[in-house]
Amino acid sequence: MVDDDFAQAARNCRDRASTIWKSLKRCTTAVLSAFRRSDPAVAFFTMLLVVVVGLQTEIISKQTQIISKTDEALHEAADASQSAAATAKAALEFSSRSFKEEQRAYLWASSFNMSTPPICQVPGGVHICADVHIVNSGRTPAIGVRIHRYATFGPDAVGVIKAIKIASYTSPAGDMLGTVGDKWGTAATDAVDDPTVKDILNGKISIYIYGVVQYYDIFSDYHETGFCAFRLPNNGPFIACEFGNWFDKR
Repeated sequence: MVDDDFAQAARNCRDRASTIWKSLKRCTTAVLSAFRRSDPAVAFFTMLLVVVVGLQTEIISKQTQIISKTDEALHEAADASQSAAATAKAALEFSSRSFKEEQRAYLWASSFNMSTPPICQVPGGVHICADVHIVNSGRTPAIGVRIHRYATFGPDAVGVIKAIKIASYTSPAGDMLGTVGDKWGTAATDAVDDPTVKDILNGKISIYIYGVVQYYDIFSDYHETGFCAFRLPNNGPFIACEFGNWFDKR
């Protein structure tokens, strides 16, 4: 609104200067005509009018310049103010994100082991079971913790693990996990026959433990952690897979 007022004022000044300039030309013509007619009185007053009109023209010209410069200064000040506000907003957003990243919970699978006993007698047959332990390395508790864990083996294991799909959830329904201790769960294979049980337990066939941990942080932001590990042959330890391990983004 202020910028529009100054712009209108500048236009008005230019219009006035143009009108006065036309009057000045007419006065000058009248002076020359008066001198030609040898009418000293008319010439004197006409010349006086010319001087006054010229002074008014000069004053209006200066006013127009001042208004124009003031208008430019206002635009520059407005631009600087907008730039400063944008910078302050960006700095505040960055500070808020940094604070959340520093203080939030971070859940991940810290270790894996064969269950005791490793053979699970559950409905549907005999299964091989292993445990996954989840810890929180962040600074604040995780809320609504869910551990989706699975076990598989065989030549199709990699494809099965990469095809995992876990639906996200929109409210923190689940357990809480603080920064001390862990939360663990047991993963079971599909039903297996006796020869397969023997090969897995003897370390001839590697068993894979994989899944997703879902949770919310104290800032009500949703997170996921993917995990995958497999047991080395000959009853070796569990080591991380080259896939299936990620924080928040797969």
